[in-house]
Amino acid sequence: MENKWIYINEITTLHADDDGVCLSNEYNSITIDPYTLVDWLPNIIEVAFQQKEKRDKEKIEELKNVVNERV
Repeated sequence: MENKWIYINEITTLHADDDGVCLSNEYNSITIDPYTLVDWLPNIIEVAFQQKEKRDKEKIEELKNVVNERV
């Protein structure tokens, strides 16, 4: 079986059924079985929080720069 890659920012559809969670983009479709998804969720959540924290810090720096330009 060939490995398929779907990057999170390329997901166009997401649905769940008894087989698991199906992620797809215009090129690939993969189904993650429920047991694997449960195993992966802690890592997915950790990465999501890290990315959110990084984005929040970048946004704060942008806002600081805007404020400093106006002062």
